[in-house]
This record gives sequence, C-alpha cells and structure tokens, in this order.
Amino acid sequence: MTERAARLERPSVVIVVPAVLALAAGLWDLGGPPPWRDEAATVSAVGRTLPQLAHLLWSVDAVHGLYYALMHVVAGLSGTAEVALRIPSVVAGALAAAGTGAIGRALGAPRAGLYGGVLLALMPIFSRYVQEARPYALTAAVAVGVTLLFLRVLRSPTSAVLAAYAAALTVLAYLNLFALLVVGAHGIALMLSRGPLLRWACAATPALAAVAPLAWLGSRQSAQVGWIPRPAADDVGRLAVQLFGDLGGATGPGVAPPTWALAFFGLAYAAVVGVRRARAARRTEEPAEERAPEHAPERADGLGARAETPGHECAGTPAALVRLTLPWLLVPALVLLAASWTLHPVYVFRYVFCCVPAAALLAGAGLAALPPGLAAAVLTAWLGLSVPGQLATRGPDGRQDDPRPVMALLAAEAQPGDGVLFVPAKVRKYETVYPSVFGRLRDVALARSPERDGSFSGRQVGARVLAARLDGLRTLWVVGQTGKKVLPARRRALVARTFAPAGRWTFRGLFVDRYVLRHAHRSNGAGVGK
Repeated sequence: MTERAARLERPSVVIVVPAVLALAAGLWDLGGPPPWRDEAATVSAVGRTLPQLAHLLWSVDAVHGLYYALMHVVAGLSGTAEVALRIPSVVAGALAAAGTGAIGRALGAPRAGLYGGVLLALMPIFSRYVQEARPYALTAAVAVGVTLLFLRVLRSPTSAVLAAYAAALTVLAYLNLFALLVVGAHGIALMLSRGPLLRWACAATPALAAVAPLAWLGSRQSAQVGWIPRPAADDVGRLAVQLFGDLGGATGPGVAPPTWALAFFGLAYAAVVGVRRARAARRTEEPAEERAPEHAPERADGLGARAETPGHECAGTPAALVRLTLPWLLVPALVLLAASWTLHPVYVFRYVFCCVPAAALLAGAGLAALPPGLAAAVLTAWLGLSVPGQLATRGPDGRQDDPRPVMALLAAEAQPGDGVLFVPAKVRKYETVYPSVFGRLRDVALARSPERDGSFSGRQVGARVLAARLDGLRTLWVVGQTGKKVLPARRRALVARTFAPAGRWTFRGLFVDRYVLRHAHRSNGAGVGK
C-alpha cells in the first residue's frame, strides 16, 4: 500500500474530512432556503412555555416532543431566527457524515467509509434536510450512531454496550417513530452474519417497550398524517432517486445515476471478493487436528470484522458492509410503502431519510474498489453533477412553499388594522415566524390562540362572530395554501356580502387574495387589485 493511500485511511482522516465537508455544506447560505410550513411549526412550538408545549404535545404532535424540547432550549439561548434554529441540524449532519466514515472503518473498510462520508456530506438531498429546523438530520445522525453501537454489540455484547444500544434506539424512536424500523434492518443484518441474536433481542426489546407509550399516543393523533396520499408509482421512482442523493426534481441528470452505478459496482465487487475468498479457503483448508486453537485466525467475515493491520482491509469486509447497508437501505422504506398500500398511507420520504447514509456507504464501497486515480476522477465528476441540486435546494423552489414574497406583499400593501383570514387555519403558524408583518393585521377568525388551544391552528370563531368582526373593515387579506379552496363556502358567502375581490397573487405553495369594501370598490374603480 502506498504512503498516500495509508494517509487516506487514518482514523482522523476517515472521520474528520466528511464532518468538515458536511459542516461547510450545511453552513453554506444557511439562511437562503425560505422557512416552509413545517419549520413554521417548529418556531410556533419552541416559542411556547413548557406547560403550553406539553399541552401541544398531548393534543396534536407528541411524536416530535423530544425534538421540540431540545429546540426549546436552543431557542431560549439563541432566539427563534431561522439560522439559529437550523444550526443544530447542521451539527447533526456533520456528526452523521463523520459516523458514516466511522462505520466503514469499524467494518475494516476505511476507504469505503471515507468515500461514503464524503458522498453523504455533499449529496443535495442531505443538504436539503440539514438546512432546516426539523428533526430529520438529527434522526439520521442518531441512526448512524445506533448502527455503530450495533457493530459494538456484534463484537463485544457486554451489558454496558447492550444498555447503550437500547437507550440509543429509544432516542431514535422519540426523534422519529418510523426511524425505529432501523432495528428491523439490524435484525436482518445480524441473522445474515450469524451474530448473537438472543443478546441483541435483549437490548432491542426494552427499547420497543419504552417506545410503546409514544406509539399509543401517536396513534391517537393520526390526523397529523391524515394528509398523506397513497404512494403512486412515481413516488417509488422518486424514492430511488432521493435515497441516492438527488432532490427528485428537475435539476438535470444529478448524482443519483452515478451513485446507483457506484453502489451496484460495490455490490458486484463484494460478490467477486466473496467467491474468491471461498475458493481460496477451500484450496488452503487444513485438517482440523493440525491447527492449534490458539493460532486460529480471527473471524473476518462478520459485520464486526476489523482489519488486522490498520490501513489494510480484510478480504471479507466488502461482504460485511453489504450485509449491513442493504437491509438498512431497504427495510424501512419497503415497510412504510407496504403499510401505505395495505393499511393506511404513512410514507413520506423524510421519514426514511435516515437510510441515506446506507446508500452513501454502498457507493463509497464502489469508489474504494476503483484504482485511486480513477476513484478521484469519478468523485470529481460526481461533485460537478451535484452542483445544480445544491443550488436548487438553497433557492426559492427548494421547499414546498416560499412565504417570503407573501410577506413582502403584505408589508408593502397591507395597512395597519386590515383583516386577515388563513386558509386552512394552520397557515396561522406563519404569524410566529413573521410577527412584524402579521402584528399589524387583525386576525378576524381567531377565537383562541394556538398557545391556549394546544394546537398550531388555534380555535376559530363561528359565522356570527366573524360577520361582526368583518363589519368596519375596509380591506381583508386571505392567506392560504395553494390547492386549497379560497374560503369555505359559508365564510365565502359572508365575505361576498360586503367585500369584492380586488387582487390575487400566487406564489410557491401559497396564495394571497385581497378583498375591499364593495362601495370602496365601486368608487375606487381601477385603483384596486394591485
């Protein structure tokens, strides 16, 4: 092995380089992506008092309780500005990339870990979730940490290691309940490697028991996932693209095709190495009585295998990496898709985002199997293909909605005392993100604030109270999500009695309608509808 290759496989390089790249990518234009509706939910939740937050979790959003509690502390220290609330996700992304490199090294494949960590750090889909104030980057980091502990369970299943693994699984589930499906992937990997199944089960079972109360409470709040549609064929295709690094949108050829190719090459290389190793073992097999037990070679084909000499990968590590990463990559996604088709729709890509490190490791194994010069050239080309996706995820189309032009319009056109209606009511979450804009307007439909109501939408007034509140207004603004009705029929009739439409603006994911008094509309003629 050359001195340069040995330097690449040092523990500090394998772990630090992916972490630094992930940190740099996460911090790059961190305030650029607009805060979208789910980040508005984070701002709304973490700005509440602890009793109010507990009320919210008991009512509608228990599955995000641990994340909201952590971010409540962050908000208390640094405020609720979008950059401040996104920093924990950036740090989690760096830890996930570092942990990906550490997994490769733990399997005796440090170059695969290094390349996998670098690929993960620079994937556009990774930046997409690292640059938002939601729990998914943190979930990915914990999933990587749980997998490292799983490898420790295979090598040294002491009571302390088993307890740490059980605790980490519990934390993972409390960050994202569906991420607990990773434990099923671990079980399959363990059976494939013929590991200590009983001891692993003794660690996994207490974790499942600890998560049961959250699962029960989450089932009572199933309306939170009631909006999820049943997956279609194009959703499956988009899943294959997103798991391997792309955003799943129109950003050019992207990194998914070369990542697929590298992963398939890694699988093929592992198969070839396995066949060659089996043939070599048959040729060199010695009679059992001639081999002293104390000189028996250390098993090198298990998931916990390590290289005997630092910098030299044992022959069995490609197969060990495949046995770990394939179940991790496939099991959570396939289970959620199957449940969505047969029981109730629950599949959304962000729920399986924690599986992306597995795809990165598989592709990293493919890169590691190439000659160093060719691997560098392929990695350079891959980085070039990632640029359009990296720019897209930081642009105005990088999220489901873009509230900034809505706020610019209201700041420029709305007058203090104008009325505002939200369609649906949960769009009211943006009041906590942009208090300077909405603080000047009268929320005419609000009966009880979201904080008092233990919800994100608050309690709405009835038709009679709304009619009284509309009386005396000169201008009414309706802010809603695209794809929704402008107003429910009864409220639309109330508004139409007094107001005339005077303008409509549509933005990414959001719309704004302006209504003015009918007599003002007639007297003002061409002056409305700016």
